[in-house]
Parts: sequence; C-alpha cells; structure tokens
Amino acid sequence: MTQTAAPGGASASVVLRLFIAVAAAFGCGISAAQTDDPAAPFLGTWSGVFTTTDHEFWKVEDFACFPGCARSMREHMRALLADPANDEVPVGALLGQAYAFAAEQIATILTPLGKRIQAENSLDNDPKLHCEPYGFVRQVTNPLPMIIRRNGEHLLFEYEEWSLLRTVYLDGRPHPAHRTPSLLGHSVGRFEDGALVIETTRVHAGWISDATQAGHSDRLSAVERYTVHDNPRRLELELTIEDPLTLTEPYVIVKTWLYTPDVELVQDRCRNLPGVF
Repeated sequence: MTQTAAPGGASASVVLRLFIAVAAAFGCGISAAQTDDPAAPFLGTWSGVFTTTDHEFWKVEDFACFPGCARSMREHMRALLADPANDEVPVGALLGQAYAFAAEQIATILTPLGKRIQAENSLDNDPKLHCEPYGFVRQVTNPLPMIIRRNGEHLLFEYEEWSLLRTVYLDGRPHPAHRTPSLLGHSVGRFEDGALVIETTRVHAGWISDATQAGHSDRLSAVERYTVHDNPRRLELELTIEDPLTLTEPYVIVKTWLYTPDVELVQDRCRNLPGVF
C-alpha cells in the first residue's frame, strides 16, 4: 500500500504515530504533575462519625469523641466499655464519666486563669446554644462534613458548620506581626513527610472542647497535623494547642473523618434553643 508523504519526507502514518505518542506522553506528564501535588491526598469531602454513623469503621468510643477529644479520654471511654462491671451501666452514664475524666485531666495543666475560665464555662454561656460560632478549636474539630480544596496556590477549608471558609496559605509567608484576632485566625501550611501541617495564630478567645469546658485566650497558637490513611480512606487530625495564659503545657486533641466524595455540604442554619444540649 502506498503511503502519502508528509512534509519533510516522513510518511503520514509515521507522523500520525509520532503525534499520538507525543500526545500520550504529554497527557501522562499532566497526570504525573497532578499526582505530584502534595495536597492531592487531602482534597475532597470528609465526614465524621456524627454524619456517617452506620459505617463499620467506627467504635462506640468514637461516638463519644465525635467533636474531637484527647486520646486519653477516648482510651478511658474504651476501658469503661470493656470493664464487665459496667455491663449494666447505660452508655450515656459512661459518657458522663469519660467527660468528667477529660475535665479532670486538663485541669492538671491549667493555669489559675485557665481554671477560673473552666469553672465559669457552662451550658448557659456555651456559644453553640446561642447560635454563635464556636471559635477556632471547636470549629476545626466540629462534627459536620467539610471540603478541602485548592484555591490557587493555597488551600481552602469549607466547613458545613456555620458555612465558614478558611484559607490556609502555602506560599511560605510568615504570620503577620500585627493582626487583630479573628474567629479562625491566620493559618499557614506546609507538607512534611506526607502530612499537611498547619500553624495558626491570632484567634479569638474561646472554648477548647465540649468535654472539658476549658477555655483559651487570644494568645493561643495551634498546630494541626493531618494525615490520610486507607482501608477505609480517612483523614486523621492531631491538633496541638498552646496558650501561655491558660495552659502550662501543650494539649492535644484528635479527630478522624472518612472520605465521602458523594456528600454535598448544605447551608447551615441555627435556632436558638436555650437549655437544650
């Protein structure tokens, strides 16, 4: 069969094969570049135990820690559940014991100011019962789904809780020397050994957790370390907070989300229900 000559003397079939090879190589190059994005594993929609209650991954102690908790509280809840002496004790009562344990544990590292704040905090002044945003710590461990997406060279955290958006800067910029504290503060991130590490400062004073009723000042600094694991695909957070005014040492909270690509965030709405937890 006669082949039509292409410019330069090459046959049309040779040129076509060359074009296909180049296109394929170019396509692979784009795919590789996308895969090489260190943010890629973290992108997507993630849901906690509160909205994925039927998933077999969760254990009872995870439900106790649905808004995030210290590892010691989770392990204490697990021990209470495993104790045969508690076989007839309602789970709600065991949860109350676990919360009391968490409050006692954090009290050992509270400053005098921190202890006074813990004593003053109650359901009466809990922001969540008055349709007010929770503040930084409880927002990043909140029970509703969230989306992590690229926003140019930075990351955007979109929370269903309060329908809040949070930018995490990845360009190496420092925290501003002078910045008025805000609800979610100023966050800068980096990738370290496969983990997403975010440092945040300049946040409003607020609560540390539901379980402890402890609080922090606007001098709080936080380091979030996110890692992704498989079987099932999940996002795990280790949140370390420090506050020279309320804590004598760092305090660590953990939280886990499952990857839920089919979940869509909904507009969050709140009704003021005083006295209802």
